[in-house]
Amino acid sequence: MKHLKVLLINPFIYDFAAYNFWSKPLGLLYIGSILRKNGVHISLIDCLETDEKKKTEDGRGHYLKGKVNKPEALKMIHKPMRRYGISEEELKKRIIRDEKPHLVLITSLMTYWYLGTVHVVNVIREVYPKTKIIVGGIYPSLCQEHARSSLNGVDLIVERNGLQKLYTYIEEEFSYPMWFKPGAYDLDDLPYPAFDLYEKIDFAPLLTSVGCIFKCTYCATSYLCPKIKKRNTENVINEVLYWISLGVKRFVLYDDCFLHDKEEHAVLILKRLKNLKESMEIFNPNALNAAFIDSKIAELLFASGFREVRIGLESTNPKFQKETGGKIDNSSFKNAVKFLKSAGFSQKNIHVYLLAGLPFQRWEEVKEAIDYVVDMGCTPHLAEYAPCPHTEMFEKYKKFSRFPLEEEPLFQNNSLFPFAWSGFSEEDLQFLKSYLKEKIQ
Repeated sequence: MKHLKVLLINPFIYDFAAYNFWSKPLGLLYIGSILRKNGVHISLIDCLETDEKKKTEDGRGHYLKGKVNKPEALKMIHKPMRRYGISEEELKKRIIRDEKPHLVLITSLMTYWYLGTVHVVNVIREVYPKTKIIVGGIYPSLCQEHARSSLNGVDLIVERNGLQKLYTYIEEEFSYPMWFKPGAYDLDDLPYPAFDLYEKIDFAPLLTSVGCIFKCTYCATSYLCPKIKKRNTENVINEVLYWISLGVKRFVLYDDCFLHDKEEHAVLILKRLKNLKESMEIFNPNALNAAFIDSKIAELLFASGFREVRIGLESTNPKFQKETGGKIDNSSFKNAVKFLKSAGFSQKNIHVYLLAGLPFQRWEEVKEAIDYVVDMGCTPHLAEYAPCPHTEMFEKYKKFSRFPLEEEPLFQNNSLFPFAWSGFSEEDLQFLKSYLKEKIQ
């Protein structure tokens, strides 16, 4: 086949709540850029459009949304469910607007968002019954058997680190030779992600490394990406300059462990960013590890353009900190905050994630953590626990959940509070949210 046309789709979200927290389908866009380098014609439909009227200046905002009926498994949940993103009618219009694709690639993020992926697959099958469909992403990587069942109408499911599987399928199915086939860890060989497929780039996600040295019992990063790989400093800076040349001023750091081996990675990158003449803003929705923040790092974060710093504390309980991976302790957190403040960050610019709704966690423990963080002069955020397959905590406590977590990924949604119990009820969670809001004000 001389001319291969591939359509990339970022699907809807079916959930009780969703917000565009600097989110873009980075993996899908990297694959798109790889295909384009092989001469493939690529196009993109991102179903997750943000409501322009409700978008903040820094690029975050509320998604477009519409009402949907809850699936049978969630009928007993007394919350309205929404489909976040464009309408089905708009999706169909965009599918037929361009030439019929030979292949559609659909990503799938959170395990409990799989209904959006299934919906998009069904729409493609309705519009183009014979077009080949490939689905990849986090959901099929963490819930393999369930994905094979719910996505039995697709032609290929790509699980973690499955790029070579994708290349082979394209070569054999379409008789299309792929001369450029980088691996998932060949970060310096990857072309920049295909953000040019968007009409407007509000922010550019920036990935400078993959993997994480820690194996926190509640996190699946070490399963999804077992190796640690870092990009060359020059490669990162060249990408930043490329996006700046296209008018991008805002960058979002996606790394899970940016500060690991900091003298050979983060320090080099931050020093170069600091010396750029162009003004820029940097945000990190994925928390930095406070244990790695010293005075030099804090000063470089501030000088290089970080407008805020998000760090993970999760809990102030020393026993919990040690048992879940040992990535942080209260002393290290306290020192990090001191360094960040000395560098110029204020309370509203230091954001701290605290986990809530963990198995057998008591609500009083979360309240104590909120008080601790506020007293330290930082802004706390509750990160409600979502049970994640292939993690130690999931395997150890799944039998204590009030929902069958393994049977139905929809129940892995943090909005459902799967581990509510007498020591931490839904009413307790609502109290904590109100209490936190009052403390911040």
